[in-house]
Amino acid sequence: MILLPENFIILLLTSLLIFNLYNFIDLALPPKIKIIYPPNKITVYNNSIDFKGFADKRGDLFINELPVYFDDQGYFEKTFYLKEGLNRFIIKEKKFWGQETKIEREIIYLPR
Repeated sequence: MILLPENFIILLLTSLLIFNLYNFIDLALPPKIKIIYPPNKITVYNNSIDFKGFADKRGDLFINELPVYFDDQGYFEKTFYLKEGLNRFIIKEKKFWGQETKIEREIIYLPR
């Protein structure tokens, strides 16, 4: 098949349209957060807990309003000290256009 200039322009414009549409949809969707640890409503006997997971690399991640930094793959780890009893954590990520995802975790600390 011979690629004529008209066909090349149509192919190029179609490729650009698909690429831009994909990026627009990705930017418009809320960020994805995957918490690996801890599960919700867990009881622990140590006075600290390590949050581990993956976040959308295009957003800003916070746990209880404290910034959490992640690597190039979106992986994060952050340690928090617990008070005795119920501890509530709000994991929130916000993208540039304001789309937001929130996950809540309740951790119960019982000292031994």
